[in-house]
Amino acid sequence: MKKSGIDHLYIYLDRHIKLVQGYTEIPELPFIIKSCRLKPYEYVFDGIRKLVLMRKWFDEFGCTLNLVGKTPIITRNDLSIDRSKLICTDLYYGLPIHKIAKMSKAVHICAGIDEDKFEETYFLTFLGIDNYLRSYLYLWGGWEVVSPLLLGMRVLTFIARDVETKPVIQKETYKMFPMACASGQSYLCCLPMEDVFLEKICKRHEVLGEIFR
Repeated sequence: MKKSGIDHLYIYLDRHIKLVQGYTEIPELPFIIKSCRLKPYEYVFDGIRKLVLMRKWFDEFGCTLNLVGKTPIITRNDLSIDRSKLICTDLYYGLPIHKIAKMSKAVHICAGIDEDKFEETYFLTFLGIDNYLRSYLYLWGGWEVVSPLLLGMRVLTFIARDVETKPVIQKETYKMFPMACASGQSYLCCLPMEDVFLEKICKRHEVLGEIFR
């Protein structure tokens, strides 16, 4: 997969991002746009360079964040995106998940039971030391790299608000899970984990011990 850095692009897009934040009045939106490595559709595909409100932002997985009025709506697998023009902007793409954990300063963990086959499923989202989010889905025995936008606006906003201020946050609700599950828990914590919390997580979820120990 062709890779490209994105840091320099956000320097140019800073005013565009502030315009979106001001218009929506959502203080967490700049964090979500940058950490998910979103690019404005109008800028990339339509060649618009002037300062206008960019209503459609996309990632390298083909998911989009669209402004409907002032409300951000996430579309999974947006068919309006020409996938042949998508470029991976994650310079760490392809590294093993345990190495990504070592290069991250926080993680959001969703652990649940798939409601169809009743097997363990996990959705991990790391906040790297470079301030970018990286998400992984564990289902049917393997890890797959997926879009952080799959978390949804509620969870992304939760992460944006609390990731720098609270070292360990525990949520015991399936409502924080990004896909359907029969039961589940979710956590947000800094990395490396405190020993007591690490032992608790690994005791409950053996699969996670292979990543965080």
